[in-house]
Amino acid sequence: MPAQNDRPPFPELTEIEKRCLELAALGRSPSDIVMETDLSSQRVADAMRSATDKLGARNITGAITRALRLNLI
Repeated sequence: MPAQNDRPPFPELTEIEKRCLELAALGRSPSDIVMETDLSSQRVADAMRSATDKLGARNITGAITRALRLNLI
């Protein structure tokens, strides 16, 4: 029988989500992140939104704070 809590203790972020959060934590704007990562602006926006949702944050600042506290970035 599987354990009742099969979820990891923190959300799993994709490498793109982590990279976008790391760059945002360094003060980069979404347009800067697009240029530094060679991702489309839509992909950056989707990654930031997804990371924010996974971390249960209200905004990107909250997502960065939670990701740092959980040592995800």
